Amino acid sequence: MSASLRIKPGLLPRLREVRNIPSEAHQARLIGVDRTTLRRVDDGAQPSGAFMTGLCLAFGLGLGEAFEIVESQPLAATAPRREHVSAAA
Repeated sequence: MSASLRIKPGLLPRLREVRNIPSEAHQARLIGVDRTTLRRVDDGAQPSGAFMTGLCLAFGLGLGEAFEIVESQPLAATAPRREHVSAAA
């Protein structure tokens, strides 16, 4: 089983609201990334080490406060099981 990191859902908008950050572009500058990178990570893309470091330093967060581990399931575990049907009548 493999795993990846993602930002905790809703964290970036909450930080903008609580910290009175006027825009995504401003928040991205605080983190040290481009606004498109901010949007991709907010939409579920795996963050880079630079993004994680920038976010944690900019907002005084620990890695566990900002990110979560998501385990990927193998395709066999997610595919529906087919039942064997006999041709005998």
